[in-house]
Amino acid sequence: MLTVIRAGRLIDGVANTPADDATVVVENGLIREVAVDGRGVALTGDADEVDASGYTLLPGLIDCHVHLVFSAAETALQDILGEDDQRLLVRAVHNAQIALRAGVTTVRDCGGRGAVTLALRDGIAAGIVPGPRILAAGPAITITGGHCYFLNGEADTAEDLRRMARGLAKQGVDFFKVMSTGGRMTPGTNVTAAQYSAEELGALTTEAGRLSRTVAAHGHGAAGIRNAVAARVTTVEHCTWVSEDDSGEVAYEPHVAAQMARQGTFFTPTLSTRAAVEMLPEDELTPSRKETRRMAPAVAEAHRAMLEAGVEPITGTDAGVANVPMDSIPVEIEALHRLGVEPIAALRAATQTAARACNRADEIGTIEPGKRADLLVLDGDPTRDLAAVRRVRWVFREGRLEVEDGRLARS
Repeated sequence: MLTVIRAGRLIDGVANTPADDATVVVENGLIREVAVDGRGVALTGDADEVDASGYTLLPGLIDCHVHLVFSAAETALQDILGEDDQRLLVRAVHNAQIALRAGVTTVRDCGGRGAVTLALRDGIAAGIVPGPRILAAGPAITITGGHCYFLNGEADTAEDLRRMARGLAKQGVDFFKVMSTGGRMTPGTNVTAAQYSAEELGALTTEAGRLSRTVAAHGHGAAGIRNAVAARVTTVEHCTWVSEDDSGEVAYEPHVAAQMARQGTFFTPTLSTRAAVEMLPEDELTPSRKETRRMAPAVAEAHRAMLEAGVEPITGTDAGVANVPMDSIPVEIEALHRLGVEPIAALRAATQTAARACNRADEIGTIEPGKRADLLVLDGDPTRDLAAVRRVRWVFREGRLEVEDGRLARS
């Protein structure tokens, strides 16, 4: 059976401007044909028709940084420390479906405990429950007692990193996530210092290349970012450029950003986390959050400098950490625009560019023949008003209707 979607405008993830009066033909979960400007398509036999003539059709969105097992509550750390894997799996199902209802058809889970996210990934792929496609790292790799040590991915030496990569690949992870610096979520870790040397991270990226995996590196401190880029990781998460001398200061390194641009290292600014801190009342701010709020303007300037240097951004919300829910992708896209990214480019960061960073550009991220039919229908034109990304009409994943008017279309 064919599905024919007729849309008022099309943002295909490739062109710099929308096309009008588009028709997309879907067959067996794949895009078979795309026609614009009212051109006809060749149809044989019966077809289900979707009238989206008053709407905008674009690729399903990709959130490149989530934590499906985290609660997004103020108590996110206490929750992950106190809950067993069965409870985490239930939470992850719920979180995945929140993301799907927001138009996210693929998530890159950047750290879960054990094999919980792998089990959910496989359950969604098998059609047991609806949800976005999951690219799962399994437990994030960190030093003993390091950032997110409670996910059970501790490794200290270059040989440990190689062994961890091989073991995770054996379990079936899609990519590797490594903590190149400490993080503010984990008490006692150091955001200013690097957790691994460039040589140690190089052992991981070399092994990742052999195993056909990408590497995402958590990077708050400038030293950890520098080492991760030297090791040629695929993406650097957060990129807050915290000074090696003071956790409250930003020390942007233009030469490192230039290297990222030259070698094609993407960055995931996770702007939703800072937006969440900005929304908190002053009397609810911990010392760490006060520091984050005070640093925000300098971090934004560093991100703008990275963009000017040609470093490609991708959308990743860090959803699951405190006060960042799974439907934060519109916040991320709008925040990118406020950094100076044009709306069409901000949308591309959530579609085509994100797919390239995830090494899935041959499958998702654009609306082209042969790609998986991950499709999002919005009420409005997001190239003129980015708030339209909040007005989700329909979500299709691999050609199947999953969401209608913000509600799951199937159980």
